[in-house]
Amino acid sequence: MVLIACIPQLARAILGRQPILNVFYNINVGIELYLLYLFFRNRYSTKTGNLIFITSASISFLVGLLSILMYGIQNKFLTEWLCLNNLFYTAWILLLIYDLYNNDKEITQLKTSFLLYLFGLFFYVSCTILIFALWDYLMNNSQSHLNNAWIVHDIFNILMYISFSIGFVIEVKSIHFQKVRQE
Repeated sequence: MVLIACIPQLARAILGRQPILNVFYNINVGIELYLLYLFFRNRYSTKTGNLIFITSASISFLVGLLSILMYGIQNKFLTEWLCLNNLFYTAWILLLIYDLYNNDKEITQLKTSFLLYLFGLFFYVSCTILIFALWDYLMNNSQSHLNNAWIVHDIFNILMYISFSIGFVIEVKSIHFQKVRQE
């Protein structure tokens, strides 16, 4: 997910602020939705949790499809769809934490790396909602003090990257340790 998110950033650095950039951003929003759907899809232990997850994922997909049909994929960065997705991702994380809280067996089987991914993702989505809800204003008012929100966004992204990195290191060490034990 992090590597895929680099593509629009690199495109912006190479192309500058061109309408084609919206294509990269909008495709990234869809890919992110799909990847996070895969990440969360089998995580809920209750029917209610699964129903909320499937319903919100379906709503997000439909809103994205309708947004693309209405505005096109190149004409506009679909920040509304991005904000809706991040609102749902936040709900998915909190719903999963609540689900785990109510299910002691699940908590004891969780990997530390998974909790770090959740932690990093929570930082990312909660801050991204704020920034992209203000996107049009920030893009049109570069001298506004609200542009300092980008600093907060950058800090939250750094926390996400650190959290993901620690999770990856823990996962790799765990896999290596299991291989050594098997030998």
